[in-house]
Amino acid sequence: MIATTDAAALRAAFSPILATLMEQTGAIRCTVRLDYPALGLSVNVPCAEVLAPGAASMMDNSAVDHRRARSVRWIEKNRRALIQGDVFADPDLAPPPALIRIFGTRSQMVAPLVGRDDYLFGWVSAHFAEGPRVFEPAIIAALEAARDAVRDTPGVPLDI
Repeated sequence: MIATTDAAALRAAFSPILATLMEQTGAIRCTVRLDYPALGLSVNVPCAEVLAPGAASMMDNSAVDHRRARSVRWIEKNRRALIQGDVFADPDLAPPPALIRIFGTRSQMVAPLVGRDDYLFGWVSAHFAEGPRVFEPAIIAALEAARDAVRDTPGVPLDI
């Protein structure tokens, strides 16, 4: 398989992965965020996104510095998926207020994309608008499978 060399091709490759994740989890929004400067990509704007009807898109909003978010710093430190059944439950892990205010996120799952050089180059996320929830093991496994599929997509920056 030929490596992907542009952002549009990566977006196209990620869309069916995110659509499957949405179908398996019932999320209102699923995203892939990448730091890939050669393609003009930053984690502050999703590289790819799929939305449920009526869900607000994050594609045009770069106002939040996602790397500084407490939830992302936790992922940076722990190198495993952050599963938040209630984003308000632990103030030390609360996502940026805009994620809640503008995009209606009440619970979320975020799985890290880590390169061969151990750099956190992005993440895959699933957002939910209903109140607190418990994520069953199958839902978490769907997130991890999506993360693996994104990471294994030709052209993903495992080495920058």
